[in-house]
Amino acid sequence: MSRVSVALVALGASLCFGQAVAFAQNAATPAITGHGPIPVKVAKTLDSSKLKEGDPVEFETAGSFKLPDGTLVPKGSRVVGHVVAAKARSKGDPDSELTLSFDKLNVSGGKQLSLKGEVQAVYPPAEEPMGPNMATAGTSRGGSMTGSPMGGGVSPGGVGVTDSNSGSSMESKDSQTVMNMKATGVQGMHDLSLQNGVLTSKGKNVKLGGGVRLVVSAEILG
Repeated sequence: MSRVSVALVALGASLCFGQAVAFAQNAATPAITGHGPIPVKVAKTLDSSKLKEGDPVEFETAGSFKLPDGTLVPKGSRVVGHVVAAKARSKGDPDSELTLSFDKLNVSGGKQLSLKGEVQAVYPPAEEPMGPNMATAGTSRGGSMTGSPMGGGVSPGGVGVTDSNSGSSMESKDSQTVMNMKATGVQGMHDLSLQNGVLTSKGKNVKLGGGVRLVVSAEILG
């Protein structure tokens, strides 16, 4: 066999080996995917009378939790979403309305994951769980409060909340209002209703003040 032939055979073997190593590395690093509730809080006041479809909105995680692959998402991590629909109550409308979608989650090291999420439950700010109007829905009358009672629990196979010693539910040091990750609807707040991810109010607008806590039903796309 000539020197040229030997060199070509060696080069071919090297390329095949390199491709095999790359395949093995990719196979050993599966995409981060999963579905479960995640805790967030409003970073800046959201007002349905001042928002429109497509507007970006920002949140931060209200507790630390782990992704299905074991990655820890620290408390205070940035979550980005957008407005699906927003309207103030005008003449002839029964309700004001706000619908949010959650799109991106920042994790440690600057990594960003894609989400597909909607609001599952709403809680007042931890600093003033029963105080007035850090979170309001336009008026002090005419709203409703829906949802399951407070308690513990995380959906099987969901994202595990690991903030402090809370296990599957979270409670601020300054608050007796526990974030139950199985809860649905509006908890501990008046003049606001939630159904199928849509927030509505009998008031002139839906307004979520900074610090309002949300349980987000999210699919992590990776």
